Amino acid sequence: MSKPYLNYDQANDILYIVIREGEEHHFDEVAEGIVVEFDKDNQPIGIEMINASRVVTSAIGRERLALANS
Repeated sequence: MSKPYLNYDQANDILYIVIREGEEHHFDEVAEGIVVEFDKDNQPIGIEMINASRVVTSAIGRERLALANS
């Protein structure tokens, strides 16, 4: 299995985490603005966060986010 990687669309504030390559069969919104995509074997292949900057800030706090950027 390859390592996950990130794609960030700054213009639309969408973060996509690719867990592994595969074709999306279905998805599930697990929380507001957070969607997990699954392949035909029901294995997760990606996670999409809409309004990613708000989600990340809410999850780790502004102070920790500021430290990560310094």
